Amino acid sequence: MKKKLNKIIFFALILPLTLGVFGVGPTNAYYNDTESSSGNIFSAAFLDFILTNNSLNKLIGPEALGEISHASVIMPEDGSLPMQYDLSNNILKNDFDFCSKLTVEAKLNGLSKYAGPLSGLAYSATTEFGTWEFRFDLPPNVSVPNGAQCDTSVIFSAWRADIANQADSSWHDEETLNISFTARMIVLNEIFANPKTGDKEFIELYNNGSTDVDVVGWKLSEISGSTEKFYTISATTELPKTAASQSGSTVIPANGYLAFYLSDSTALNNSGDTVKLYDSTTTLLDSHTYPAVSAGKSVVRYPDGIGYWVDPEPTPGTTNIVSLEDLRVAGFDDAMIAQVLELVALKNATLLSDSEENPIEVVPVVQEILPPVEEKETVTAVGGTPPEAVVLEPTIESTLVVEEIVIPEESVTAVGPATAGPEAVEPAPVVETESIIVSESISEPVPAVGNSGVPAFARGYDGRS
Repeated sequence: MKKKLNKIIFFALILPLTLGVFGVGPTNAYYNDTESSSGNIFSAAFLDFILTNNSLNKLIGPEALGEISHASVIMPEDGSLPMQYDLSNNILKNDFDFCSKLTVEAKLNGLSKYAGPLSGLAYSATTEFGTWEFRFDLPPNVSVPNGAQCDTSVIFSAWRADIANQADSSWHDEETLNISFTARMIVLNEIFANPKTGDKEFIELYNNGSTDVDVVGWKLSEISGSTEKFYTISATTELPKTAASQSGSTVIPANGYLAFYLSDSTALNNSGDTVKLYDSTTTLLDSHTYPAVSAGKSVVRYPDGIGYWVDPEPTPGTTNIVSLEDLRVAGFDDAMIAQVLELVALKNATLLSDSEENPIEVVPVVQEILPPVEEKETVTAVGGTPPEAVVLEPTIESTLVVEEIVIPEESVTAVGPATAGPEAVEPAPVVETESIIVSESISEPVPAVGNSGVPAFARGYDGRS
């Protein structure tokens, strides 16, 4: 009986143990082993490039010499895999379609690769590295509200040179040129520094923008010796160091002007001075240095808001009027006069003949769209094939027809290329017509006196770097 009891106890103890063993789940085991071999070196390849000068933040306006230039260098890092890259544009902010109204010409190592709207800036795959130069412009006949913003990213995206499509390459690198432009539509337009007895000095502002702008609290300045003196724009000149219009208004209408008279009666120097315009945040918007002026003469921007500086009769608060004689006295040659006439046509302005009695009729610019031009570029890609030919944007040329009034019994030089010489004129008035082909590609800045003989006061905005 005792043995039976012992057997029962034994099986009672064994049974739970057996059930516990069969209920155990799988067991994971990890194995690790490290071996070393001296003299062997393993390294991973990489794909990488650099982009210098990758930020641009500027004011830009529609005046004739208002272009903004920028250059960036793109280079592969030492030891990088061979690569190709393309260029694209991503617009981040586009007030009033401002980005699409800006134009850009892009050059790679001095050769033009794109010319057209900033919003369409792009270039196909290339293995050529080096310097990308950009010239941005707001055309003179474009109007947007003052302060409009255009923020965009120009993206340089690279991948392996032996892979035709970027999507098929597991190696990538990307760099970005960040661009921000602010529309500066309020500019200096006329400076009357040497009034005759009974007149007052004034500085006129012009609004190239499409909306009215209140400039109260903005500042005008002039240089007295080595000191810059500031005048705050207000509704009255009764306070010291202020500038106010005759009506007391501080609002400049869209595509309009307003003359501000300085509280100091002799603030501007007759022998020459530098006048500057600042907004309410003390940001420099415009600047002009004028030479000595005769009594009763102004220095004006012609055509209004966008053109070159000359010195005709004062016209406070009204459109600036300039004659061919004013341009010639200012030192403008035939080529520069042709540029002025193109701006006159864009602005529908008035240019007087030498007699200042009859205005010259300026026919609006006719734009001719030429067929696209193919530019073929050979690109060497390891294991791949050259990309397709690049089709450039259509070239735009402008034909400007100018009718010049020929003065009787005088020999006159026709407005046009410098090679045109004087011609004999019959006693009766003769109307001569000349076609001037003016390319709409971005022009180079006009040098001052001493550099090809262009007058210093023909400069545009010179307040920016």
